[in-house]
Amino acid sequence: MSPGLTLVGQSGLTYFGRTTASISHELKNALAIIKENAGLLGDYLLMMEKGMPIDPARFKTVAGRIEDQITRADGIIKNLNRFAHSVDDPVKAIDLNETAGLLGVLSQREAAMRQIALQVIPQEGTLTVTTAPYLLLNLLGRCLSICLQHMGAGKTLSVRVAKEGDKACIVFDALDAAALASAGSFPGESESALLSAVGADCRLDGNQGRLIITLSNR
Repeated sequence: MSPGLTLVGQSGLTYFGRTTASISHELKNALAIIKENAGLLGDYLLMMEKGMPIDPARFKTVAGRIEDQITRADGIIKNLNRFAHSVDDPVKAIDLNETAGLLGVLSQREAAMRQIALQVIPQEGTLTVTTAPYLLLNLLGRCLSICLQHMGAGKTLSVRVAKEGDKACIVFDALDAAALASAGSFPGESESALLSAVGADCRLDGNQGRLIITLSNR
């Protein structure tokens, strides 16, 4: 196996593990809130059994909180399912808007932990490319993580889908390009291997504070 393919494999496992760990934390948070509110319902019932009057509106409020968290957990599971199925086809035609949207959902927790807002801006209409779906997610996830590491709290990272002529792009906007450029070699070995694997290239626009991933439609 070539060194490039080894790096891609290692990077893929790392990204899969890191992402599923983040998703599981979100799911555990939703379940913890459900458990807390279920306990509160139990307390209300115990109070009623002891003859204490309970306003029915309290039950409605707690039931609403539980329903909200069930909806949240359902959304988390659906996104996990989408992420898991990204490995189904080594190469396929995908809508880049959908991939960017999934990237944003999977990365929300990481951004929130750094107190950075994450905004995904789709291209109008459908922008289809033929590529390796999971490897592209891996590449974009690594780029997004690197961008977050070199942004200050309270800022907004924009992930924008765009077209440049006949090519499709993912643009990471509002970066501190100087900080990113001074952080070391970018792209590193893993990013370079992933760029080669998905048929893409990248460039850092220091004047605009942008990291641009350009995809060739294979």
